[in-house]
Amino acid sequence: MGELLGKSQKTAQPQTQIFMQDIAKRYGLLSERTRLVEERLKQTREKLQVIDETFSSKFKDVKENLEDLQNQINALRKDVDEIKEILRRITKDLSDTAKLSDVKVLEKYINMIDITRLITKEDVEKIVEEKLKKKR
Repeated sequence: MGELLGKSQKTAQPQTQIFMQDIAKRYGLLSERTRLVEERLKQTREKLQVIDETFSSKFKDVKENLEDLQNQINALRKDVDEIKEILRRITKDLSDTAKLSDVKVLEKYINMIDITRLITKEDVEKIVEEKLKKKR
């Protein structure tokens, strides 16, 4: 039996060695794969950090542009309000002015008056003087 045990130990030893070599080889492959995954993860983190920084910068730019647009909109609203107020004043002033029909009526009355028949102050004084002389 000793021989049987001895032979099986001899044959078992190379199989154990092959098994151990296989395990070592697999461990090496797993280690290499793990290293590659860790490297890819590191690269992905770096890319993500760059993307985050770019996004933050772009977000800041967009926010500033929105604030500028909001300020411009507020300025335009103020200008529109001022224009509305000016239009209100103009409308009020126009309502106080004479209408075209009123001006036409006045024009007719003025045309009806004969300026040649109007008497000046000197003419009245002459007439009064003449009348006074006649009565004396």
